[in-house]
Amino acid sequence: MKLKTNLLMVTLIGSLLGGCATVQYQMPPPVESNVTSIKLAHSELLSQTAGTLMHLNDAQDILYQQNFGGGGMTVGLLFGPLGVAANAAAISSATEEDVKLLKGKLDFDPKTLFTQAVQGQGQTLTDTDPQALSLSPYIYVTKTDEEQLLIGTALIVETHPGQKSNWVGKYMYQTGLKMAKADMADGISEAEHASLQQALTQGFDELVQLFLAERQGGIKTEQAITFISDFVSPRFKFEMVGDQLAADADRVNIRTVGAIYSLPKDAVELKAKAEPKKKVDSKKTKA
Repeated sequence: MKLKTNLLMVTLIGSLLGGCATVQYQMPPPVESNVTSIKLAHSELLSQTAGTLMHLNDAQDILYQQNFGGGGMTVGLLFGPLGVAANAAAISSATEEDVKLLKGKLDFDPKTLFTQAVQGQGQTLTDTDPQALSLSPYIYVTKTDEEQLLIGTALIVETHPGQKSNWVGKYMYQTGLKMAKADMADGISEAEHASLQQALTQGFDELVQLFLAERQGGIKTEQAITFISDFVSPRFKFEMVGDQLAADADRVNIRTVGAIYSLPKDAVELKAKAEPKKKVDSKKTKA
């Protein structure tokens, strides 16, 4: 199962690359019979783990992602199934070692932070409307170069969990915090805890605003882009494709495959996507 999941993750990264054919970006949840209510949930997707993705708490709503170890999944693919398996095992082992050091270090409750953010936007969560959109908040930690951890807030949105007609969307917000893995493993100080509390609170606030704005059709697409982000693709500096959305001056919002990301402007490299060259009709160019 883990090998299959890792292969799927490599395929997903591949679909984000700038040189690929046309890809389908995440679109807003379908509008169904004027459904506007939302409810707090815990998606089954949060229980799914892989060699690169594991839990940092028993509630399974703080997720840790890392893909260091071995030669990397893309190197493994060069050597066929056995190479993939060997690399997947090495990466999984590295992830497990990190989780042993980091599990339980973040004592924040994503559901509480998310609920406060929803209430702050004047919204209410229902527990009686079976047609309400299911929103599952979580905290996301990913390791990048030099054993640094990037921290974000995230939200899975579903229309009909467990049914074939279920639409699934993901919204992710990278905070401005970066923390050494060793520092988190040693235990979070009061000052660090306060910084994390503030960053995660703001992260869920802005994530809720982003979701509600899209739900109401209020996010403008500015331009097609390619981008590089350690948060979206740590370790491998892939140039990925997406649509840049309207955002505050210090943020970059990107719609891409499988998610909408909100990233600090100084933590992402982006440029306008080059338009494909038009073919010239040789017959028309002859004198």
